[in-house]
Amino acid sequence: MDHQPLTYFEKLENVYVLMETRNMLQAKLEQLKETNQSTELVEEDLRKIEEEIEEYTDGAPVEPNQIMTSSLFNPAVMEELEGTE
Repeated sequence: MDHQPLTYFEKLENVYVLMETRNMLQAKLEQLKETNQSTELVEEDLRKIEEEIEEYTDGAPVEPNQIMTSSLFNPAVMEELEGTE
């Protein structure tokens, strides 16, 4: 069965969801570390999420605190940010 390639917007949505999930898992990881519980499953999930993000972004780094959504929806935002630095 052939699948249609994802549109730019669909990829953007997927990356956003993955990044939000990564943030939640990182918070959970910190909680588990504080209570000395096993972190193996959460770490594995984080690794898989990082791999998926890399696939969607063709290996371009995406920082957790990066202003991503507005710059990806409107690339001019990124140009404005770069001009103010």
